[in-house]
Amino acid sequence: MPTPQRPSHVALPRTGIRSVPAHLVLVGASAVMIGFSFAPWGQAWLAYLALWPAGLLAARAHSTTRLAWTSFAVFWACWLVMLSWVMPVTQGGYVTLSALMAAYWALALAATHLLHKRYRAAMVVLLPIAWVTCEYLRGRFLAGGFSWFMIGHTQAPFTPDQAAGRIIQTADLFGELGVSLVVVMTSGLLVDLMIHPLMRPIGQNKHRLHRTIRGALILWLGVLAASWLYGGYRINQWEQATQPGPRIAVIQTNVPQDNKVHRTPDQDAQDWHRMVELTHMAADAAPKPDLIVWPETMVPRAINTEALAFYREVDSYYKGSEIYHELIRKTAQSAGTHLIVGAPTHEAFVQETFSDGSVGPVPKPRYNSAFLYYADGEQSPLRYDKMHRVPFGEFIPWVSAAPPIKALFLKWFTPYTRDYSLAAGTSLTVFDIPVQPRQDPPGPTIVRVATPICYEDAVGRVVRKLVYQPDGTKRADMLVNLTNSAWYPGRRQQTQQLQIATIRCIENRVPMARSVNGGISGFVDSVGRVGPLVEVGGHSQWVDGLMTAEPRLDTRLTLYGYLGDTPAALMAALTALLLLWGKISPRKVCD
Repeated sequence: MPTPQRPSHVALPRTGIRSVPAHLVLVGASAVMIGFSFAPWGQAWLAYLALWPAGLLAARAHSTTRLAWTSFAVFWACWLVMLSWVMPVTQGGYVTLSALMAAYWALALAATHLLHKRYRAAMVVLLPIAWVTCEYLRGRFLAGGFSWFMIGHTQAPFTPDQAAGRIIQTADLFGELGVSLVVVMTSGLLVDLMIHPLMRPIGQNKHRLHRTIRGALILWLGVLAASWLYGGYRINQWEQATQPGPRIAVIQTNVPQDNKVHRTPDQDAQDWHRMVELTHMAADAAPKPDLIVWPETMVPRAINTEALAFYREVDSYYKGSEIYHELIRKTAQSAGTHLIVGAPTHEAFVQETFSDGSVGPVPKPRYNSAFLYYADGEQSPLRYDKMHRVPFGEFIPWVSAAPPIKALFLKWFTPYTRDYSLAAGTSLTVFDIPVQPRQDPPGPTIVRVATPICYEDAVGRVVRKLVYQPDGTKRADMLVNLTNSAWYPGRRQQTQQLQIATIRCIENRVPMARSVNGGISGFVDSVGRVGPLVEVGGHSQWVDGLMTAEPRLDTRLTLYGYLGDTPAALMAALTALLLLWGKISPRKVCD
């Protein structure tokens, strides 16, 4: 007697993973693999498997609420470990930032669960689009977002002995989020293989691959193969697509952050003398560099025209500060090379009462800037002011109009005791650097240099705007990043930032020179290969030194340079619409 078939419209009771310990174990397994896939551990292969346990839970969880709070709890602990380098700077900010980042990851799993519950599509599709949507959101919101630990970053090199990765080359199509999408697909496929039967009967003693598994495998193989082949193609193009660039020397200082926060004239003089000594050592090399770069804000006083005029007129704490401008002029002249230097900019001064009752001038507005001094000692009329400020590190978001709340934010979420806020730059400045002509092979005589400051090299949309015009043509030939990593003890933050910086080079097909107080300083080429780096005694961090190289300029344009994050924004909008439609138009499904 044939087995009766149930009508397709009849829903059976849903089953799923209910146990809280099971939730914690599955999400915990993903959290551990995620952590070890990033620098400095760099187990990039783990990134492809990392979301498999959490994705399985997202597909099979009985309760969305339980999935959300358990995954948030585990991911919060994970982010507290991964961001432990923030703790010495601001304990309150460290805990709060970790919680916010964990909320995005928990949201990604909850969204995956809801999409799968409603549409029953393959997880090789649902898990990547939900995860990348939340990466897109957390890279932009709140307070400008936080772009650290995008899962696509795991595929980027971060040491000189690593080859140019193939999959990461797809960043020049759709940016770091495109790489994340490719990486997460493998975890989605593994979930599909676990929740669907591999084969289905099609007749007596005949079976074929389950339709969902078949489609998932075809899609996964097609995307991975295309990415692998495309990556090899772009790497192989490099030799023919590049030309000789300028000879650049990067200076790495090793000034403790306390020397900058609680500076004294004697300590400033000592640090300055060592930086100038390294500069002359670089300039005396043969052949002479075209450009020497100093790290972020290593000039103790502002050197813009308005500040220099103020210094010459006052009899106060700032009197005589114009000496630094003169010292830089003389250094450039005696070295016979152009200098890019990091310094504050003070466009005006206002009288304020300090906590001890004294009254004095305070600079407002303040900028974090990069200046160019030509080899003849003249300062370029252009300067670059940092546009993307660090929330709570360089400005306090949301509460500027409420002084009592702002004071609490200052106390609990920042490393300062008074308002230190920087103004945001607005100009996409590119410096034209004259270069000694190369005869064999020939090279350009003017090189266009953009100078992202601090962790701007971790923010893809900022670097893209600096490099590309709206029509998709390049406004800059290369990047020079000025950074101060002495805020963060240990070695993890610096290695992670270098790994992210390599993606900026691939996205935009430009090389980068990095000059970093505390390290890691050196060079990255336009396919993401790292090196040479400043090394002293085998160490690239917490040493001072210099490194000179001739980065090759890449003539290629990129789709990412033209489109930016538009594809990711469209994916985020599609995900939101699918979730909304699933909410307003529920449909019973059968397990």
